[in-house]
Amino acid sequence: MRLPRLKLEKVVALKGWGAAKVSIYSIITAFIIFSAFLLWEGANPIEAYRHIFSFAFDPRLGLVSTLHRSMFLLFATLAFILPLKAGLWNIGMEGQFYLGTVGAFAVAYAWGDLPSGALIPLMLIAAALFGAGYGVIAGFLRGKLGVNEIVVTLMLNLTAFWLIQFLIVGGPWAGIGECRSRPLPDSAVAPEIGGLPFTVFLAIAISVIFFILFTRSKVGYQIRSFGSNPSAARHVGMSPFKISVLVMAVAGAIAGLSAYHMWAGDPRFYMIPQPEAYKSIGDLTYWGIMVGLLCLLNPLAAIPVSIFVGALKVGGPVLIRRMKLPFGLDLLFLGILFLSFVAFQFFYRYRIKRVKEKR
Repeated sequence: MRLPRLKLEKVVALKGWGAAKVSIYSIITAFIIFSAFLLWEGANPIEAYRHIFSFAFDPRLGLVSTLHRSMFLLFATLAFILPLKAGLWNIGMEGQFYLGTVGAFAVAYAWGDLPSGALIPLMLIAAALFGAGYGVIAGFLRGKLGVNEIVVTLMLNLTAFWLIQFLIVGGPWAGIGECRSRPLPDSAVAPEIGGLPFTVFLAIAISVIFFILFTRSKVGYQIRSFGSNPSAARHVGMSPFKISVLVMAVAGAIAGLSAYHMWAGDPRFYMIPQPEAYKSIGDLTYWGIMVGLLCLLNPLAAIPVSIFVGALKVGGPVLIRRMKLPFGLDLLFLGILFLSFVAFQFFYRYRIKRVKEKR
């Protein structure tokens, strides 16, 4: 019995439903693999998933936290997607988030007596400008000198972390509590719409704007062209320097806005917490890389994917407590999800075809 001959055929462009299936299959595979780990630990997978999502989406329990964390992820995802469309890897969302924190809190502490209608826009502008300034550094070095943006942004992340620690640990912003900042004035707290901070809807609006930018605008076409074929883009007169600075500045601004969303939109904060606490929030920005890749750089698809990952982040610890499972098993699920997607990228790039034999 002769086995059929197979060959790999490179996919030029996989769009629409074909592209979405890659992410859907990777998610299904992750659920199946994680179910095997749950069974190994003696847990019922169906019951485990019920615990995760029933808590994460229950309006009386975790829904507000899920949407707040999800939109924070969405800000980070959009800050990752835009530069990658131009072929640049923004790994600096953490540092840009920290700089946005510095900008927003500087305004709040300096003009805390202003009414909300004046103070909040100023905080948002400062957060965006500080984040954009941090992004511009990497964009300038990449566009002007060809310096690798991954290395630059990672170093800037560390610098920004220590800047905040200097400000709140015995520094000018130190509060009464140990190693944390003074609380934000009441006028700085994010107004709510339907029980959610307005920044939730701001993140969704930016996603829609990005989708229109990439599909309907000249600038979006130039960004995508430069990312897919830099040599051809240079040949037709596109400036690598301008594009690098532009995408990194806008990405930094979006990551900076996430700082106001996090600290002024969550009642558990309204201040900068201790270094280990704000570092754990900063680390959450790296999940924006996974979300961006899972949604295949589609800013609209990033909305449901961010909510899905946010639900896992909020509901996962509940699963551990309720079913008395080993600590960190919930994070294993997210790791499996990412590895599964990486594996399925093979089917995004290649198609297996049977070779017809000549007679």
